[in-house]
Amino acid sequence: MFIDPNVAEKIKQRLDLVEFVRQYVPHLKKAGKTWKACCPFHKEKTPSFSVSSEKGLFYCFGCQSGGDIFVFLMKMENLSFNEAVRKLADLAGVEYKPRQGFSAEEQKRIDARKTLDFAKHFFHRNLMTAGGEFARNYIKGRHLTKETAQKFELGFAKNDATALCRAAQAEKYTPQQLKDVGLCVLTAYGPRDYFRGRLIFPIINQRGEAVGFGGRILAEGEPKYLNSPETLLFSKSQVLYGLNFAGPAIRKNGRAVLLEGYMDVIACHQAGVENTIAPLGTSLTADHARLLKRYTDNVIVLFDPDAAGIKAALRGALILIEQGLFVQVASLPDGLDPDEYIAQYGKESFEKILDQAQDLIEFHTALQLELYPRPLQAQAKTAVINELTETLLKQPDPIVRREWVKIVAERVGVEEALVLERVRSKERAHSRFQQRFQNTQPKEILPPVKEVFNAAEENLTGWLLRYPQFAAGCEEWASLFDSKALGTLLQAICQAAQENPAEQGFTDRVCALAPQQAQLAARLVVTELPTDFEPQRDITACKKALERELLQRQLNAVRQQIKTAGAGQVPAQLLKQMTELQNRLKN
Repeated sequence: MFIDPNVAEKIKQRLDLVEFVRQYVPHLKKAGKTWKACCPFHKEKTPSFSVSSEKGLFYCFGCQSGGDIFVFLMKMENLSFNEAVRKLADLAGVEYKPRQGFSAEEQKRIDARKTLDFAKHFFHRNLMTAGGEFARNYIKGRHLTKETAQKFELGFAKNDATALCRAAQAEKYTPQQLKDVGLCVLTAYGPRDYFRGRLIFPIINQRGEAVGFGGRILAEGEPKYLNSPETLLFSKSQVLYGLNFAGPAIRKNGRAVLLEGYMDVIACHQAGVENTIAPLGTSLTADHARLLKRYTDNVIVLFDPDAAGIKAALRGALILIEQGLFVQVASLPDGLDPDEYIAQYGKESFEKILDQAQDLIEFHTALQLELYPRPLQAQAKTAVINELTETLLKQPDPIVRREWVKIVAERVGVEEALVLERVRSKERAHSRFQQRFQNTQPKEILPPVKEVFNAAEENLTGWLLRYPQFAAGCEEWASLFDSKALGTLLQAICQAAQENPAEQGFTDRVCALAPQQAQLAARLVVTELPTDFEPQRDITACKKALERELLQRQLNAVRQQIKTAGAGQVPAQLLKQMTELQNRLKN
């Protein structure tokens, strides 16, 4: 990974790491000089993810991921180094050209984005110019304004098998490039457009990039909605429609509203309910839930009150709570869609329904109770509790789960202890099943075990990273450290301090000299200092302690040599060396 140091420094100066990370990890909290939260790269209940704004580094003490803003974005968005630098340079307003050009894979992704952008503008132009009247009338009939159509860059694919292909080829886009992004099919008769006779919804990811399209048929035909196929840039399970616009509103409102489709989202945004999003005609996935958790912990699922809608809402809600989100559910009366409801009753009435959303367990309990006549017989109570226990087990928060147990017991009319015992019984049964299942599966590849360092070596290296002005005279110790990694890092610290001991950008200079130890440097930098830490005093004391450890280690080695030589065979030089080491330890 190569980048002009001046470019990297400009980017890091203009983009504060904490504020950048907060876009993905909204629950960062101040903890001394660092910020902490649960790690976005692995599942955990206790925060072990730390970010240092001062040093521009992050580190997770759980999964041992660490690095600077470039590494964070690469891991978070699954980008190559060049792609991450390019994106950050754009955000920071810094000009960037890769030294060695883009790799073949990177260039393919760049070409794919250009092709999608061309198609997006082509479809939008079709909608807004002559020939797009039919599609514009459809939009008008759905109560959408011209401004809304422009904001969401809606488009129109004419009922012409080669319209896009001809226009794209005139602009030097190849049929293969169109196929790679799901815009055409290659046939024996030549390339044929994938979308025809449809209103087009560009699918924009959370980074504001077009990754695919959705199309609604405007005449007779099936399917009613058609999405782009899976491509290099597009996966339905990882994109939520409208999130590029909804993100700020979700953070501001503290909750997201999950709807069913494109039109629902667009109508809500037009009405001013901008914290609304939708999956892309597919079931909600764990990836969707993890994506949402970057923005909020609270989600309202708005569902259709028919059997299919209720089933989908419950399934989606359970996926959300498994990822640590708090879920409520709501529905609109008379089977109306959000755009229909808002058109008839207005924004305020719609938001009132959202405010009255039920907690998931209340919703599921009510559904189950509707299946049996009142008063509930013992057998019916057992059946209801058995069904609800599965939902209770999905709730990972023990406090919330215990409150849910109380609600279920009260609604069903049984003792709380009985519900709790049923939950624990099923939990034990699940645990036994998982254990048997795991024994038949390949062993999971666990993250590498963190190396346990000598305390004095680790302290000195970490403290000198922060206070390089005290590094003089430590370079000779690097080769004597127990840990080769810490020794390499200390050597880089001493070299960087000799060249330029200024604290500003010092860690970056060290990592440039010892790139293999960049993650270790990140961990040491974000590790909290002792509460009464005083740099000169404590680093001097650590140097003395380490010096004594090294002398003791040398003395032990000499004693072993003497013991191996045997009585009467010990060289005088060894005896002299032992005496000198003993005297130095005494002093």
